[in-house]
Amino acid sequence: MRRKPFQDSPTPAGNSVAAIALLRLHAYGNDAGLRGKAEQTIEVIAGLAAQYGLFAATYGIAAVHRSHLHTQIVIVGDDQLADRLHAAAVAPYSATKAVLKLTANRAVPQNLPPALAETIPQLPAIKQGKTVAVICSGFTCQPPIFDHDELARSLRQLSPVNPLSG
Repeated sequence: MRRKPFQDSPTPAGNSVAAIALLRLHAYGNDAGLRGKAEQTIEVIAGLAAQYGLFAATYGIAAVHRSHLHTQIVIVGDDQLADRLHAAAVAPYSATKAVLKLTANRAVPQNLPPALAETIPQLPAIKQGKTVAVICSGFTCQPPIFDHDELARSLRQLSPVNPLSG
């Protein structure tokens, strides 16, 4: 059996990448089995991480994905406000964030991750054709946001402190 290296060199370590992928899939579909497999993978290699320092960076990213709720921001609209909301949503970096921008006619269940397909198309604002942003984290969505400054404030409150951002 071929050994799977733990360390990143020069490409990211396969087990850590697999754990990240499983956690992201869990965030989109709420499949507890995927999260369980990711956690098992992370726990198996946890004892080795300190030995590898910088060469365990992908493991560190996997650990961040495990310890923070995945946040999904859905922007629905096709106007200047939608562009401003999208800019506000993508501006702060987060390893555990995904931004999806759709036109109103595309905000239908088959175009959304399963965890959002039941909520987003049913929002009155979307049914009325209003441009809106919705922040969902941990399979719970906040009320719709109609202003890019308010969206930026909400995202700052959600995000863990980033020591590199000053």
